[in-house]
Amino acid sequence: MPKAIKPSDSATTKKRVRKTNPENGNGTKAAEQVMVQSSPVLEEKIRTRAYELFLQRGGMGGSPEQDWLRAKEEICGQQSIA
Repeated sequence: MPKAIKPSDSATTKKRVRKTNPENGNGTKAAEQVMVQSSPVLEEKIRTRAYELFLQRGGMGGSPEQDWLRAKEEICGQQSIA
């Protein structure tokens, strides 16, 4: 009669968690900037501008995140001046 096979440690998956340290600047500040809440009107302006940036590239290359951040900088920068 064959013996039952026991699962080895290598067969089980282990989740590794890395603790973030905001003091060393490991990207948490950028994540906070993206998560800033805005009004629906402001968000729509940013969305529209990000889409315009996408169209200016002809829909090729780039990334939606970069378009969003650039549009947000343009829109929010204009509002602080006005």
